[in-house]
Amino acid sequence: MAMTRLIHRIRAWRDDTRRSIVSRLFDEHRPEIKKLDGLRRVLFVRWDAKWGDSVVFSFVPRELQQYDISVEVIATSEMAPVFRDQFGADAVHETKKRAGYGEIRRLAREIGQVDLVVFFSHLANHRAIFLLSQLQARHVAALDDRLGLVDLKLGEATRGQHFADKYVTLMSRCGFENVDTRYIVPRDVASEARVAAFLQERRPFVCFNAYSKGRARSLTLETSQRLVGLLLERLPGHDVCVLSAPGKQQEVEALCHDTEAQRLFYLPDTQTIYDNIALIAKADALVSGITATVHMADGLGVPSFVLFPYDPVDRDDWHSRHPLSINMLAEPSDPLDVNRLDWTLVEKQLDAFVRALPQAHAAEPVAPRE
Repeated sequence: MAMTRLIHRIRAWRDDTRRSIVSRLFDEHRPEIKKLDGLRRVLFVRWDAKWGDSVVFSFVPRELQQYDISVEVIATSEMAPVFRDQFGADAVHETKKRAGYGEIRRLAREIGQVDLVVFFSHLANHRAIFLLSQLQARHVAALDDRLGLVDLKLGEATRGQHFADKYVTLMSRCGFENVDTRYIVPRDVASEARVAAFLQERRPFVCFNAYSKGRARSLTLETSQRLVGLLLERLPGHDVCVLSAPGKQQEVEALCHDTEAQRLFYLPDTQTIYDNIALIAKADALVSGITATVHMADGLGVPSFVLFPYDPVDRDDWHSRHPLSINMLAEPSDPLDVNRLDWTLVEKQLDAFVRALPQAHAAEPVAPRE
């Protein structure tokens, strides 16, 4: 653990040094503004996008395009099809997540002049600062208020808001009101059919998502068993479906094998994120420590019981927005760990969540506007 902390400190020092050097060379000051108008071409920097935050962003192209604005995105080749084909971006400029300076220059030249660039990460690293300096942008909006390149500063103005509401604030500053923030959740016909066949004659169920790439959010076997036991006890008419992912099959099998419950099941050989989306769409609720599936559940009209490591800012940014959801923080710890739970509080909150579930059956998801 001590070695891990040392490595993190060294990496943080390296990143701070790089950012400081690039800032001195390229972070030129622009006069700050409060409102924008006359937008025709807006570019969103999403080269660090993952599935969950992409779903939260999904309504933005739809809403801006109503005003004849071309919405463009910088994204990795992995996520480009999602922005292009699912969310309807007018153009997607593909690049690497950690693009070099030469590639960034080339990308900026290819994009050309834009009216507004939007960079919505709390901290702009050295690559982001260099990219913003190279893009031919009339205006730059960002959450990192310290950057001189940013003339529409939204960090302090949106502090405490959910990320979806941060986008709403951006659009309000551009003169666009009455924004429809319903998410678009990507679906796959083959996955839907596969899951529908698998679920034939199944009882009602709730989904349980325990596994993340990062340790801070991943639920241990002990935590998972205890949560699953509480769910089965409090929902005698429901089963529990454990969500899986490529590379997580053994952990899922271990949970289902070690937990004495015939009402616990999983989809064998889960192939893609679309399989999990199809399962969540059929569920009455989701219990998760990973927010990616929570945002998908929000878009599908499914309430969530969400466990966060003790990070109030992260909870404010990414909590479930479903009116029946409960978003709960774990106990403070160093390093952050979602498994540091006050189980008395967990049981109390879970009881409240379960009591509200019958109402969830009437909360049908609303299809996104065409």
